[in-house]
Amino acid sequence: MIKALQQTKNKLKVNAIIMIALVASLTVTSLFFYRNVDSQWHDYSKTAANIYVLHDKLIQKLGYGGFIHHFKNLVLRKNTDLYLPPIENELREIKEIFAKLGAIKEYDQTALIDVKKTVNEYKNNLDIVLKMIADGATSEQIDSKVKVDDTEALKALAAFEQHINLTLKEKSIAIDENFQIAYTVHVLTIILLTSILLIYFRKLSNSYKQQIELTERALEGTRIKSEFLANMSHEIRTPLNGIMGLLQILQPNIQKPKNIEVVAKALFSCRSLLTIINDILDFSKMEANELSIEQVDFSMSKVVESINSDFLPLCNEKAIELNIDIDDDVEDLWIGDPVRVRQIILNLVSNAVKFTEQGGVQIKVNKSSQSQKQGVEIEVIDTGIGMNKEGLMHLFNRFQQADNSITRRFGGTGLGMSITANLVKRMHGRIDVDSALGKGTHFTVYLPLKVSEKQHLNDSFTDVTAPDLSAKTLLIAEDNPLNTMIIKSMLAETNAELHFAKDGAEAVELFKQLNPILVLMDIQMPNMGGIEACSHIRSIDKEIPVVALTANVMKENIIEYMNCGFNGHVGKPIEKHLLFKALHDAIAVSRDELID
Repeated sequence: MIKALQQTKNKLKVNAIIMIALVASLTVTSLFFYRNVDSQWHDYSKTAANIYVLHDKLIQKLGYGGFIHHFKNLVLRKNTDLYLPPIENELREIKEIFAKLGAIKEYDQTALIDVKKTVNEYKNNLDIVLKMIADGATSEQIDSKVKVDDTEALKALAAFEQHINLTLKEKSIAIDENFQIAYTVHVLTIILLTSILLIYFRKLSNSYKQQIELTERALEGTRIKSEFLANMSHEIRTPLNGIMGLLQILQPNIQKPKNIEVVAKALFSCRSLLTIINDILDFSKMEANELSIEQVDFSMSKVVESINSDFLPLCNEKAIELNIDIDDDVEDLWIGDPVRVRQIILNLVSNAVKFTEQGGVQIKVNKSSQSQKQGVEIEVIDTGIGMNKEGLMHLFNRFQQADNSITRRFGGTGLGMSITANLVKRMHGRIDVDSALGKGTHFTVYLPLKVSEKQHLNDSFTDVTAPDLSAKTLLIAEDNPLNTMIIKSMLAETNAELHFAKDGAEAVELFKQLNPILVLMDIQMPNMGGIEACSHIRSIDKEIPVVALTANVMKENIIEYMNCGFNGHVGKPIEKHLLFKALHDAIAVSRDELID
């Protein structure tokens, strides 16, 4: 019996050693690939951001309003004082962009060959143009000599973008492959571990109690690994919160215009990076560059009037009219995405103004319905150069315009109409165009928007001021010292008495002592997390607002927090105006008590 028991123990030891070795090796392998995925995600997001920003800047510098556009104007108008300085400045900036692209080690320089070649050809022709202008040559003679033609430039830009997209797609595929390997090993670990447990339970149930405890610990480790990607999102947003928070604190204290612009651009870059991170880590939206359409209440008249403000100076300069006609039957408030609606109208009006030399441009807004769906119909009508049938066929293609001669004369990369058509499609709308050479162009856009039930819109909180909380107490639970400093600086404007807790347990104790009017609660903290702390606070008081202040920003996270007793949510990185908005919203129920 003892011998049998000893044999059983020996088998247990051998099996345990084998199990531990297998699980450890699989765990190490799984962690290895997860770390590869982590590293590749960081590299992918950084490379994508750098390349897309530089790519868009290069297109702007080369396209409409940029180097090629000014080069054509120099040939056409022969005004060296007006056009030579921007040409030289843009050549210098284009050179800097080439250098920055060259510094990206993952970037294949062959993508720039055709673009550089095109720029060099224009540079070589510049000396010829300047000499001919000095010699008194006509624009036709200069054009005949240098043969200005954007066809190759547009092809080079198209090839440039195709190469960039292919490179990023290859990186994305490599990341997916590593993740699949890590996930397979992960699943294999669970399957192997579960199988061993079943065998042990059936044959050695009385001897395996200790082994079961070890196994439960291993399963806990497996659960932790399953949360790896969610935690990675949290860890990325935390340092980014430090950067954005410090920039927002610095922004109102900077006086020099140049420094103000630098900080503004840095904040813009942070927000751009944050957008990229959100897209990458949101596995429910794996499609690259997926664009979401908001559904909020907005004023159609304000959107259209903003277009008028943008283009009226240019129309006055060109001596053409810009008329806006909003039908009396059109309600002012609608539900949709005001930013995207404005972008659609702006692109259409921009083209109309650019291609109109005499007459004018008219914007008409009417109520309409298609397929039994109500909506708005937006018309943009111009008396410009118009298009032929062949031009209409290619109108909405990227990097193409109706005619190459249009590009030579007016410039532009041919992206505007493609973006407009894409936005209209995402809104489930329709865009039609009617045009003829020499007779102008008539665009008609139908958007199936719903009329808002609101009678008026509340003032936007994008420039909200801090609430006056003088002589009031706020409790903030935050374990990160840098975040604590940022929150303290942001809330200084409220004049509130601020108390900080380093974990949930301390927050509960301070809540009992201080009786604050509001609690800002981080979620992931040592000793006691935010959810547990909120539960304890709710057992003490069910009315005091508790707002989650966390880098966990997924929709399911927010729903969970609301179900646990939180009254609001502010995501990290913290946007100052959104923090103030959350304060306004959370204390609205007791606003009368806050006003002296």
